[in-house]
Amino acid sequence: MKNNQTLSGLPGRLFCGAGLAVGLISPVPVEANAETIELEEVVVTARKREESLQDIPMAVSAFDASTIDNLDINSIDDVARFAPGLSFSKAFGRATERPVIRGLGNVLAGVQFGVESGAAYFVDGVYYPGDIQGLDLGDVERVEVIKGPQSALYGRNTYSGAINFVTRSPAAEFSGNGIVKIVEDGEQDIRLTFSGPLIEGVLGAGLSLRRYEFDGQWDNTVTGEAVGDESTQSISGVLDWSPNENLRIRWRTQYQEDDDGTRPLFLQSAARNNCFPGLRSLASFPFSGSSNNFQYFCGALQPAPIALNDGDDADGVPNLVAGVPATGSTFFGNAYALTDGTAFDGVERELLLTSLLADIELPGGYSLTGALAWRDEELKTGSDSDHSSLSFKFTPPAIDALEESFFALSSGADTEDYSVELRLQSPAEENLRWMLGAFYYDEERDGFDITFTDGSGLPDSEEQLENQAAFASVEYDVSEALTVTAEARYAQETKALTDLDTDSGAIDFEDSDTWYSFTPRLTLNYRLNENVILYGIYSEGAKPGGFNGADGASVGQPTYEQEESTNYEAGIKSILWGGRVKANASLFFIEVSDVQLTTPLADPGGALNSIATNQGEGEVSGIEIELRAALARNLEAGVTYALADTEFTDGCDEFQWTLTSGGGRFTGDEATSLDLTGNGSCSIEGKQFPLASKHQASAFIDYRRPVFGGGIAFFAGVDVSYESKKFAQVHNLIYAPAATLVGARIGLEADNWKLMLFGRNLTDEDAVPMVTRWLQVPYFAFSSLNTATQVTGADTGAPRAYFGALRRQRQYGLELSYSF
Repeated sequence: MKNNQTLSGLPGRLFCGAGLAVGLISPVPVEANAETIELEEVVVTARKREESLQDIPMAVSAFDASTIDNLDINSIDDVARFAPGLSFSKAFGRATERPVIRGLGNVLAGVQFGVESGAAYFVDGVYYPGDIQGLDLGDVERVEVIKGPQSALYGRNTYSGAINFVTRSPAAEFSGNGIVKIVEDGEQDIRLTFSGPLIEGVLGAGLSLRRYEFDGQWDNTVTGEAVGDESTQSISGVLDWSPNENLRIRWRTQYQEDDDGTRPLFLQSAARNNCFPGLRSLASFPFSGSSNNFQYFCGALQPAPIALNDGDDADGVPNLVAGVPATGSTFFGNAYALTDGTAFDGVERELLLTSLLADIELPGGYSLTGALAWRDEELKTGSDSDHSSLSFKFTPPAIDALEESFFALSSGADTEDYSVELRLQSPAEENLRWMLGAFYYDEERDGFDITFTDGSGLPDSEEQLENQAAFASVEYDVSEALTVTAEARYAQETKALTDLDTDSGAIDFEDSDTWYSFTPRLTLNYRLNENVILYGIYSEGAKPGGFNGADGASVGQPTYEQEESTNYEAGIKSILWGGRVKANASLFFIEVSDVQLTTPLADPGGALNSIATNQGEGEVSGIEIELRAALARNLEAGVTYALADTEFTDGCDEFQWTLTSGGGRFTGDEATSLDLTGNGSCSIEGKQFPLASKHQASAFIDYRRPVFGGGIAFFAGVDVSYESKKFAQVHNLIYAPAATLVGARIGLEADNWKLMLFGRNLTDEDAVPMVTRWLQVPYFAFSSLNTATQVTGADTGAPRAYFGALRRQRQYGLELSYSF
């Protein structure tokens, strides 16, 4: 009933809100003799064709090359600061990226095969399934953040939106550019670009090179070594061939190597838990020496020292973790081994990406577009995955140097994928316009486990994914003011997973299945006058299901189902004050069914597995606002705000029962599950979605004016961004606190050079970017040590601990660029 009441009259309320916005920001007359000052037009390709940002009826945040430079945007992490509705957390260094748009994400995205965040990356409009923080933004002409389901035009994994990186095309005249950034903490970023014609008017070429180094800002208290270092080397080339006015072929290739050291992760022990007393706590493990009977932590995760076993202990003395006493060797192993506990640490990536795009103008004004892309990635990641100084090993200290710690995770994957897309479009000048398209994507991924004795890795999984789709759109100008667009995509996605035993090579799990989806989109676009458009959108989104593998099969959850959404949106785009102000706003409401969540389930052996399950229904309501203004000839400012109010309207989570029941294990039925408090409930109704921040805001102001007779300009700018807290899980208890980041820059520039002094995170904000619910090692699988096993129906899992990543501290830097 609650959902029906919410939907009743919803489109009317959205359009009323848009109409109110029109009234509030109606154009202000400009005096005839007023000085002509206008914001530059931004052209985007969000709908797979070039259009003015102010003319497209959808919510898009666009960053051109000058904005990327002015705001010191270096990666998707920085883009998210200024794109309302996009949240990004550097939770696992430069790997396992989980962009969140409009509050829709997934905790296991990038961790488990087939689990998607719902927001996809694209490079030049071509689907890019990997991590993208290492992309050279000096080779990028524009970044477009397109919000809301884009299944019809962009395809797979655009359930909540798409992020498109548009790279530079060759210049009409030979030119070059060099940029050197020298920043504190050993950071160096050197970029060179060359561009120009090989055959005048026919064939152009471009070349970009980058070398990036960062020494890290943190020390590991176990080894005494620095952690958090990053390194990237990349080269990309592009050829643009236009033999005649009817044909354009663009070929681009990128090669990239990333080599990052140990990531700056830390653990908060279960000894600090402070809420929901019960059996699943340290107090149930007498060996811990702790009387703390709290099962969870309520509040913000605060930064803590890094203590990881990525090398030999520096002083030979264990670094103790609260709740795990220093008892040395025990009958089940040594909790504080002093030798290196991980066979591989950090992130190592070798990437080759190539794409071929073709635009063909056909007789009668029709056009045919083709896109072919191929990606090959060799990736290794590793970490001390108990994220603490614990190094749990079974072998005696004298011979444990070749044994990884029990919770070490050193793995890799070789991935090869390719995609093909074809689009046929009718003449753009007609009142009735249409587009037909087809898409094919294939991915094969071989996973392996890295050990001290086999650095090349032992095969542990084989994964395959195939997506086939047909899509179409019809656009009709009902009148000079009103345009109606209908789009749809039919897709089928097949996933196959084989889990292998790393010792014997035997198959532990093998299955394949296909998921189908039909995702329509209807858009009404009304031009109120030459400077204002109103639009309304109805769309549906689908996030395919997948497999939980051997872990899920062991607890009867081998698969999870498709998540689906219904979206309503109304928006306004306006140019005001004689072109000096651009004001855009959108209101949206989303209904989500079969939400894909993370569930910890105990397998028969007693270990804990996180798997994907469909546990609830939910809704998101929100608003996104972008304002940009030329306040004076030398002064420009911008403001953004986003609200994404997420809420579960229904849902049951097993661990929610454990918390509220005092430690009972949920059997699937509240009536038969142990309830020691009398208040046991698995309901997550009313809770906020995990990973989602409710509020985001940003602002910037830039000033520049000629000096020294006009050949040189002085410039200065400051920016600030804010993001509210993000809960780690559906329980809405522990969270990453709100963060406010401030940046500034000052410098001089001429036509072909620039000198700039800049600062990042000037207030030294230390709020962790993300929190992950975890376990307290070594309290698992050893039922003889757990007194909770004496209570029938108790949850006998390990006490809950939590880990987070440290945020980069304040940095000052100098940038020098020269172009010719």
